[in-house]
Amino acid sequence: MYAIVRTGGKQYRVEEGRSLDVDRLPVEEGTTVELGSVLLIAEDGSVTIGTPTIEGARVLAHVDTHGRTKKIIVFNYKNKVRTRKKNGHRQNFTRLTVEEILLPGQEAKAKPKRARKAKAAEEPEAIAAPAAEAPEAEIEAIAEPVAEAPVVEEAPKPRTRRAAPKAAKKALRQAQDKALRQAQDKAPPAKAEKPKKALRQAQDKAPRGKAEAKKDEKKPARRRILRRKKED
Repeated sequence: MYAIVRTGGKQYRVEEGRSLDVDRLPVEEGTTVELGSVLLIAEDGSVTIGTPTIEGARVLAHVDTHGRTKKIIVFNYKNKVRTRKKNGHRQNFTRLTVEEILLPGQEAKAKPKRARKAKAAEEPEAIAAPAAEAPEAEIEAIAEPVAEAPVVEEAPKPRTRRAAPKAAKKALRQAQDKALRQAQDKAPPAKAEKPKKALRQAQDKAPRGKAEAKKDEKKPARRRILRRKKED
């Protein structure tokens, strides 16, 4: 047996014992909701179609929980206009469990009441019994005086040496600085760097390639060449 109901502008196929998610309904969790807009009911090969709904037909469902679906991204874009709009959306829903599909004139089944457990009349007596019957050995143990434990004297703690005064630390630093200076004075002096003139002379004496030798050759000035031509 199944039925088609309409809620929230949508149509759903429902069966007894199955659950479905519909748009959020203004009901509390744990209550029973009645869906009155039944469009079709099929039972044992016979199909009843409403015009547009079946009068008197109902679907009873239990409200399990309310929730929200996974987020979807809605992005609006227009080319050559620089229009871009991004939004997220999560749809609210209500989860229902179908209990009964009622035909026109049919009444809902009465729910069986849960049998409450009868309280045992002997519970207060059972709680009071151990308190009344306390063993005699415990009473005697409480009445006897408790022997005091012997006091053990603790050994004196060894004295710790105090740190050296500031004057001793200062003298030690001065001695270290003095020893460092004496070691620096005894060290051999570093070799003096050669002057620039000596470096240039060494570079001139060093062998050179043909290309470098041609660059160093002195070319005659242009004025001297013109004078020689005039004299000739």
